[in-house]
Amino acid sequence: MKPIKQAARWIVDFVEVYLPIAVFVALFLAFLTNVFFRYVVRNPQNWTFEFSVNAFVVVGLLGACAAYRKEDHVVFDLLYTRLNAKGQNILRMLGSVIVIIFLTVALPGSVIYLVKLPAVTSIMRIPLRFVFVSYPIMLISIVLRSVYRLILDIEAYRNK
Repeated sequence: MKPIKQAARWIVDFVEVYLPIAVFVALFLAFLTNVFFRYVVRNPQNWTFEFSVNAFVVVGLLGACAAYRKEDHVVFDLLYTRLNAKGQNILRMLGSVIVIIFLTVALPGSVIYLVKLPAVTSIMRIPLRFVFVSYPIMLISIVLRSVYRLILDIEAYRNK
């Protein structure tokens, strides 16, 4: 069981941490290439802008997975912070259930849409399904983390 757990952890780390870092580095290099060709060579390259925009989408969606993983995302906690521990636990469970339901409902339609998506980028001719495949990955990651947190909150509720 331990090798399976290690492999799963490596895959999750790769998708949520290392892949966005690599894509961001590629984005930054494309941006620098754009600056060089535009202002030094005076021959702007359109592919660098297109690549940067699409890479930013991937970094943003996969970065959301990392933010949710570390609970480092934007939250509105005006009500939450005023509740006692039991109330906060109930609110967390309710929030997790809502996230699980809505993102699980969104997943099949998103995957079907991406599979059927014929569009390609205008300059590099990259199929947009490759760019937006990070969206269902984000949905799956957030649903699985929400299920895990829901289980922890249910156990905490029972033990209090």
